[in-house]
Amino acid sequence: MFIWKAMVGRKRNRIAVLFLFIMLALTMPLSAGACSCVWKGPFLTAAQDAPLVVIGKILRHHPGKAPTMDVLVLETLKGGILDTGMTIQMGDGMHCRPTIDAFPVGTKWILAINGQGAKPGNGWAISHCGEYWLKVEDDLVIGSIDGDMKQVKKMSLRDFKNRFLYPKFRERLSGRVEAGKQFHRTFGSRFEFILEPMQEGWQIVVRELGRDENLARLTPPFHFVPNPREIEGWHFLEKPSACINRPYNADAGPTNPRQFIFSPEVGKTIAGPDSRLALSDENIDAVKKFGRGEMDIKKFKLTPGKDGCPRIEWLEFSVQLNGGY
Repeated sequence: MFIWKAMVGRKRNRIAVLFLFIMLALTMPLSAGACSCVWKGPFLTAAQDAPLVVIGKILRHHPGKAPTMDVLVLETLKGGILDTGMTIQMGDGMHCRPTIDAFPVGTKWILAINGQGAKPGNGWAISHCGEYWLKVEDDLVIGSIDGDMKQVKKMSLRDFKNRFLYPKFRERLSGRVEAGKQFHRTFGSRFEFILEPMQEGWQIVVRELGRDENLARLTPPFHFVPNPREIEGWHFLEKPSACINRPYNADAGPTNPRQFIFSPEVGKTIAGPDSRLALSDENIDAVKKFGRGEMDIKKFKLTPGKDGCPRIEWLEFSVQLNGGY
């Protein structure tokens, strides 16, 4: 009898375990669809993996099983969009997205769209696997801009744009260029270093992608001595006076390595088309504070030219570039 009871007890235990496995199996498809992700960091970190970043105003909500919200795009900070209006998929309890309740109609936000974890499908979506949104109030940006999780900060919209568009960089590049040829290489988040051919050599140019302005044109000195942005053959002569037509009848060319400065504000807030003020030391300091470059000319070959002024057949160089906000 005791043996029979023991057998019944073991059978009941097996049934209970089997029932538990069946229940877990039934719930697996549901939990597999739910969100599970790690925190990707504050906005300035998380937004790096988002293909589109906009400043937008919330126009309306569409609640339901697949909630969305309509957004009026006021400004695009990263990526491109064909229209000023867009519909964004929001949290439904299954995907890694915030709920629409967090974005009241009429409020303004900076949104990093389709970041990691958003599971956007065929449309636009916001992920909550990191800080992919910041509120904008009275030209202040509010939220987890940088720092630790849920650390709320405030920053002026202008300062935020500078931090987002022009993050700090420190890069070194090297190359070789031949007479009459252009050298160009991108660096930072949106800049290009260029050696632009001139009649006697090259000119150092720094451009922001999409702009024609030479952001390095305010590199001093401006008068009486050669500027370090200009690279000419006579600079490398033992006796520069052999070049009759050298600028300013200078006794020497710029020192090597050559120092130059640059900033995206050149041609905008500094020495822009509407500027009526003379260039000041404060302007130069502001340019220098943003970006600094150093070009080290390693090797070169000169060929004879007119009036004792040689041409550079080729040169090899390296460039160190530092800057950003």
